[in-house]
Amino acid sequence: MKLRMDIWLHRARLFKSRTQATAACREGKVMIGEKFCDACDLVAEGDTVKVRMRGLYRAYRVNEVADVNLSKQDAKRMYDEVTAPDTLEKFRQVETAGREWRAGAKRESGPRPTKKTRRTLEKFRGK
Repeated sequence: MKLRMDIWLHRARLFKSRTQATAACREGKVMIGEKFCDACDLVAEGDTVKVRMRGLYRAYRVNEVADVNLSKQDAKRMYDEVTAPDTLEKFRQVETAGREWRAGAKRESGPRPTKKTRRTLEKFRGK
């Protein structure tokens, strides 16, 4: 059985929505084997799919092409990750750096100003 690439990416839970999967295909972030693919290209069992996430390509071998949506736990059986270990380590480093940066930015900025504080600031700035 074969399935459209955008549908498979969504059902495998690699993207949250089919629209995001279609956009990734359109932007050249998805490959079947060594060929960039469109959202309408068909994927079959045994194919190797590469998806660019955070600047790095992650590779997946297609084990199953489900014709229905699966739960998050069951969706993991649709593929095996065959990404090189050094690439996985780089991906984890990029993810943790992003998390630390976002956490630091939240701590530095503090909470949102109250209405009274905002009005006082606007008055001080002359608005």
